[in-house]
Amino acid sequence: MDKNNKKIQEAKKIIKEEKKKIKQERKNIKKKKLNNFKKTRLGRFLGKFIYVFSDEKSSYSFSEVFVITIISLVLGVFACFSVVMIATKGRNLISLSKDLGKFYDVYETLIDNYNGDIDKEKIIDDAINGMVSNVGDVYTNYADTSTTDKFNEMVNGVYEGIGCTIQQLEDAVKIVDIYEGSPADKAGLKVDDYIKTVDSKDALELGVAKISEYVKNEAKGNIEMVVLRGDEEIKVTLKRDKVEIPAVSARTFEKNGKKIGYLKISIFSSVSSKQFDSKIKELEKDGINSLIIDVRGNNGGYLTAVTDIASMLLPRGKNIYQIQKDNNKKATKDKTFEKREYPIAILVNGESASASEILAGAIKESYNGYVVGTKTYGKGTVQQVKQLSDGSMIKYTVENWLTPDGSWINDVGIEPTDKVELNEKYYENPTDETDNQLQKALELVSG
Repeated sequence: MDKNNKKIQEAKKIIKEEKKKIKQERKNIKKKKLNNFKKTRLGRFLGKFIYVFSDEKSSYSFSEVFVITIISLVLGVFACFSVVMIATKGRNLISLSKDLGKFYDVYETLIDNYNGDIDKEKIIDDAINGMVSNVGDVYTNYADTSTTDKFNEMVNGVYEGIGCTIQQLEDAVKIVDIYEGSPADKAGLKVDDYIKTVDSKDALELGVAKISEYVKNEAKGNIEMVVLRGDEEIKVTLKRDKVEIPAVSARTFEKNGKKIGYLKISIFSSVSSKQFDSKIKELEKDGINSLIIDVRGNNGGYLTAVTDIASMLLPRGKNIYQIQKDNNKKATKDKTFEKREYPIAILVNGESASASEILAGAIKESYNGYVVGTKTYGKGTVQQVKQLSDGSMIKYTVENWLTPDGSWINDVGIEPTDKVELNEKYYENPTDETDNQLQKALELVSG
């Protein structure tokens, strides 16, 4: 046993020594390669360069100082160029500075020399607005921070508040709508309540705009509101919360022994498709045989929202719309397995634009449904939004959209399958019975 252990130890010692030899041999090979490299022109130059910057060097010749200076300048220019390219996202800063030179000159001259007060924010806003307006496209525009906030609230479909709509009358502020499930709804406010005070401030003196601004942005903690309901004054405590703005409302009608669902879409916001999905399933649970979708007065919204809604209706593989950029066309098809097979009519008018027209075109050409009303607005372009650093934004056109069959309806609109001018009686007395466009749609889908 001892004899075997001795042999093992000797073997380990031999292996260790061999490893040392191999390691040393590798070092020798690397050293030889380095020495050979140092004999080349590049090697000699780099050797001098490393020596110049080494701790061993205590003094420098003029040529060495010159070399160090040149190298430092090159590295500095490269570093500056890299920072500029990152900051400008690859744009040509020299060209950009040249293009904006006149603007800078005018701005600095006015700020430094004008004899009077200048609203810097306003002149910048007006300058940007002028720049964007001169593109010559009515859908490419600039919005200041206040307008942007309102736009974002509208298309996002969610805001911080209490969830009611108020109207300014001559001698009162009236509640005209309460959002289901909102703080206003939970606190017991009712349509036709008259607001007297908001946190002890007179509602009539404040006015609708200031009440809205106060409730959304200025009020701290709970909001105390006094309302008049009939002859009774009621004190209500409200707590602000996230409120989802209703974009889709639902009803049912009976016609020719059939139950017909009705969905009104007011805007194609971020929450519209979710609300549409919920409402149409409620209607189907209630046993509808057909559907009317009302987009009269709806001037559009998000492309993704209308795409999602159309995908709930069309058969898989059908065109929803086409996108055209330069000379290239690409169809956007329904990729879902969800579809409807009952009759559908969509109500439209001259204020039905953009996303509303996309849905009308899809129902007309890919669903073989009815389009009832008058010719639509005719907006066949797609915009993108860029939020600017101060909270303002620009909206600019990026491409055209075409109907499923490839028609560009810009400035033309979509022709209804059943043209119906709204009855004058409706303007005098707006009811379901005087709404002859609705009555025609009910007749078509119940036949």
